[in-house]
Amino acid sequence: MIIKKSYKINYKTLNNFIIFLVISFLFSTIVKLTKVYTKTVTYKINLTEIADDKIVTNQSADSISLTVSSFGFDFIKHYLSNQSINIPSRNSIDNSKSFILTNSNTYTNIVDLIKPEFNLISINFDSLFFNYDRLKSKKIPIVLNSNISFSQGYDFFKSYKLSKDSVIVVGPELILNSINSINTYDLELTDLKLSLTESVKLNLLEANNLKYSDKTVDVFIDVEKSTEAILNIPVSIVNIPKDIKINYYPKNIKVSFTTSLENYQIYSFKDFEITCDFNQFHEGGKLKPTIIKKPNFIKNLSLTNENVQYVILK
Repeated sequence: MIIKKSYKINYKTLNNFIIFLVISFLFSTIVKLTKVYTKTVTYKINLTEIADDKIVTNQSADSISLTVSSFGFDFIKHYLSNQSINIPSRNSIDNSKSFILTNSNTYTNIVDLIKPEFNLISINFDSLFFNYDRLKSKKIPIVLNSNISFSQGYDFFKSYKLSKDSVIVVGPELILNSINSINTYDLELTDLKLSLTESVKLNLLEANNLKYSDKTVDVFIDVEKSTEAILNIPVSIVNIPKDIKINYYPKNIKVSFTTSLENYQIYSFKDFEITCDFNQFHEGGKLKPTIIKKPNFIKNLSLTNENVQYVILK
């Protein structure tokens, strides 16, 4: 007959063993954290207290490396947080194009800023350059980009009105010199029958160092009922040599145009002028009529005759 032995876990002994391991681990960790180490640490470098009329456009390095000594727990705190060092621009060398930081002009600042955690042993860079540009302001005109259609019998006869014709932009002079206009995003409208005011965004240059007085502009569109008008306009010939006499046909040309219903009755042939330049004659005794005078607020102007026939009289 086989007799099986039963084994019981001694929980008291196991607990004592675990406690011993924990105490040993904590003791080892404390010893390491209180030990002095010499290591290289990295700090982000920022230039501060820059004059209002200057802006840093780029820098030769974003961070610096320092050789320091301290206790282990100080290094842990450093690695667990984003550390940065701010150096006032007055402690740099200004060569009119960039601020220059060197070992000598930053040493005191860095020593003060990393205390009491670290003792500085060495700064691992020679020079840092912060290139800057001077801030200027410029008034830049707005250009409207639009694609607008009207319902049949409606149109616009005056220019779209913008709530502002320009934007004040503040930024580096070099960038401002390259900006001659600011366009809007496309304004898409269809089948308009009524006048309206629409807000449209400006297509601004994406740059962190530019500031704009406005980011949108209001556009007013004056929609009017439209109609077609036809007038008979006299034609004149210019630049005819004194020793030449001509006869030409037609003496009058009909012009058609679109105008607002409100202004339909105000225009007459006196508001138009059509001429042909004899110096620009064409083969076959033909001259090209050109409209040199017309009212401002009309659209779709066209001539019923594309040529004027002439003959030279003997």
